[in-house]
Amino acid sequence: MVEFDPAAGQKRTAILVVHGIGSQRALETVRGVIRGVWLDDKNPADKGRRIWSHPEKDGADIDLTVMTTSAVPESADGRLVDFHELYWAHLMSETKAVAVLLWLYELCRKGPIMKYGMNGLWWAAAIFLCLMNLSFAVLVLKGILLFSQNVAQVMLVAPFLLLFASLLLGLVVAVRWKAFRLIRLLALFCVVGILVIASYFLVEKFAPGNRDVPDGAELFTLVALPTLIAWLASFMLMGRQGLRAFFRAIAISVVVFGIFVCTDRYWHPDTPFAVTMVKSWVWGLNSPWSVASAAAVIGLYLIVNAAFLQSYLGDAARYFRNSPGNVAVRRAIRKEAVDTLASLHASGQYDRIVIVAHSLGTVVAYDMLRAYFSRICNELPPADELGPDFDAIDAAKWQPEDAKATIADKKALRRMARATIANIAAAAAQHSSGQQRPKTWLVTDFVTLGSALTHAYFLMCHGKAEADLKAEGRVNTEHDLKEDFARRVGEREFPTCPPKRLDRDGLLAFTNPKTHKKQIHNGALFGLTRWSNIYFPRRQLFWGDAIGGALSPIFGYHIVDLAVSTKKAGGDDFFTHTAYWDVRRAPDTCQAPHIVTLRKAIDLADTGAAIDLVDEGDDPAAHDGN
Repeated sequence: MVEFDPAAGQKRTAILVVHGIGSQRALETVRGVIRGVWLDDKNPADKGRRIWSHPEKDGADIDLTVMTTSAVPESADGRLVDFHELYWAHLMSETKAVAVLLWLYELCRKGPIMKYGMNGLWWAAAIFLCLMNLSFAVLVLKGILLFSQNVAQVMLVAPFLLLFASLLLGLVVAVRWKAFRLIRLLALFCVVGILVIASYFLVEKFAPGNRDVPDGAELFTLVALPTLIAWLASFMLMGRQGLRAFFRAIAISVVVFGIFVCTDRYWHPDTPFAVTMVKSWVWGLNSPWSVASAAAVIGLYLIVNAAFLQSYLGDAARYFRNSPGNVAVRRAIRKEAVDTLASLHASGQYDRIVIVAHSLGTVVAYDMLRAYFSRICNELPPADELGPDFDAIDAAKWQPEDAKATIADKKALRRMARATIANIAAAAAQHSSGQQRPKTWLVTDFVTLGSALTHAYFLMCHGKAEADLKAEGRVNTEHDLKEDFARRVGEREFPTCPPKRLDRDGLLAFTNPKTHKKQIHNGALFGLTRWSNIYFPRRQLFWGDAIGGALSPIFGYHIVDLAVSTKKAGGDDFFTHTAYWDVRRAPDTCQAPHIVTLRKAIDLADTGAAIDLVDEGDDPAAHDGN
């Protein structure tokens, strides 16, 4: 590669590590990656290697030190490597439990349209949330009943009379001001209200109750009111998809009802059967089982929330949910990320930058790359100065949705992209100091580990608006989410690998109508930066990695997806989402496939291992339907 700035001395490689979800400690992830790819004290191949830590040059943050290696063996110039960490966990602060819960409700509104094999998780979560709604309804109504010290039907009668009186007053006002359209509407509601009142007295007359069973209105309130309120809450929070889950929650409740009936008959055989039936509905206000069942459901949620949801999904909830507070947090994280990448480019120390990101950090890194590249793509050297490799990529016929991309094509893109980045740096260095020197783009590789981007359709897309779906009488489908993703790709909001060709533009450049010169466009990012994606295949949800997965069917078939295992013999381990740099996993430790593949993908010596890695990539046909 061309040395682009001889005056700056020997260049280094920068590895920028972006940690994932959870309560991460500063430098925890980057130290794990260093053990995985550079210095494992139990790996004989790493003998003699050294690493030193020192603060950033500006000295602003001694908590996030830079880790510098000794000379990298096999590198052509004996180069050093600096490991940096993009630490963003402190910007999340503490995610409130209610924020996680609201995000879960929003995900459930989208329906069971996740990746293949993950829809069971959606159903489990949606049904459990419906059981939570039933539990909340029971406990709140129980509290109201306790403090009112009255019969249960007061909770129906009082709100109804208040609403009916308001409608009557509204009708009077509408008549006074001759608001005829309102008069018709309010009069209709009042007629419905009168019919409800008449029905109440009929129920009281024909179902007066007895010593063991309350009257009809009281019985309806005790047994059905919590269920009706939970049904309404499920619809409001989760839409029509929530109703699908709610009916299944009711089916589970019916099974539990049968169990409670049998149990009560066993414990109290002398109790009238009608009383047993009335009191065995688990969500009834008169049921001896209701408070304990509701407390158990809510208690289970609190345990899961404390152990997993808040510490892991809390970060995802803050990053993906579009509430005003979350948007501010997301902007702060992106600004920190873009500023970090900009400082690495501006330092003058590096001619190669590798981004290594894990879990939700892959989304942060993806946003960082597209934001920074969009900022500087107009300031890169003119396209006609970047040599034949740039022109070859720009004129190539590759497209991200082409699953028939050959190994030779993928290798060609990786080889030419690496050369083009060096040529960009060389072209920028050739401009005299008196001129405004063009920017450079030094990110040669993007390595994703257990990437949440595999769920991009579900997490990053919105599908059609609810009003449009209601008019069409249907719910969002996976096709709607894919359409939304395709629209964003077409607008160059989401860059793909290879870039999406639009109109007469090339993969990398377009002709500026003002200057009539070719200029790099903001969608060219992954025509220059190689994208390798490492993941543990998921088996039965909890074996392997349920968060990560293949990316090429979504972001383009020139991404090299690499399915790995912690064992040379193959097979799955339990929950391997945090094992991508784990050099202690038995039996193969540092010789395990996931460590070997990680070292090749990062390729500290820059020998071309990242190009040869294409041979080990997944067969695109294996991901059909994902």
